[in-house]
Amino acid sequence: MSNRNWVCFSCRITNRKSSRFAGEAICSECGGELKNIGYKIPVPPKSKPKEWKKLQESLASQARELERVNFKAKVQKRHDLEQELVKLKALPVNDGRQSLIKQLEKRLKNA
Repeated sequence: MSNRNWVCFSCRITNRKSSRFAGEAICSECGGELKNIGYKIPVPPKSKPKEWKKLQESLASQARELERVNFKAKVQKRHDLEQELVKLKALPVNDGRQSLIKQLEKRLKNA
């Protein structure tokens, strides 16, 4: 298993921990929470605060984009379920279809 970089943006320090580490990592300098940035992202030297700021902004931007994509997928899934329900409810009643409608309504409620 490879190690991951854990960084503290306020202190600009890096720790390496196993990828199996599942706990909360704490900064040894300030006691703040360390952020896991993986192993592929290069960490700038402590003496370059502008690069640290750029790294922090880049990670925040990626997190916002991921949140936006996930929200869009959730809305699309909900829309698809609603459309399927409309189609099924327009068809004549039968037991199998009613069961499927109930399942889809349950999924829609949880979506």
